[in-house]
Amino acid sequence: ALGGHKRFCDRGTWRCGWCACKFGECSGKGPGPDGPKTLCSACSSRFRNGHTGPPAVNEEGKFVCSHCSRGFHTIGALGGHKRFCDRGTWRCGWCACKFGECSGKGPGPDGPKTLCSACSSRFRNGHTGPPAVNEEGKFVCSHCSRGFHTIGALGGHKR
Repeated sequence: ALGGHKRFCDRGTWRCGWCACKFGECSGKGPGPDGPKTLCSACSSRFRNGHTGPPAVNEEGKFVCSHCSRGFHTIGALGGHKRFCDRGTWRCGWCACKFGECSGKGPGPDGPKTLCSACSSRFRNGHTGPPAVNEEGKFVCSHCSRGFHTIGALGGHKR
């Protein structure tokens, strides 16, 4: 076993040619434009799919989604996100909040993932639409008429 290790040991100096991750930080090595085992498995997958370099990195050092500009600590996390990225266009069918303004997506009358989690909770509890909104744009409690900036805050108030 030790002999096999010594044969391929690089003394911990190997880095991915694109993202510069260490061998211990990735799930393996793969082929790249500079030859075999020059990229981590995530970058190698990108290379095999036609990419010519790593994804863009923002000023915080995070990998940036080219569709919605969200940042991720690893290329793997970016890849997982891209499978479900809505290009920043998703809106809740009832309150019109964006994905980044809510705590998730849930089912609604128009199908799965059409409402934010707060509206989806209302839907599952028998409501047929969002709560009333006052002239200031706040969601109004049907019991005390107090206004709230978000449906989630209104839900917390009603508990």
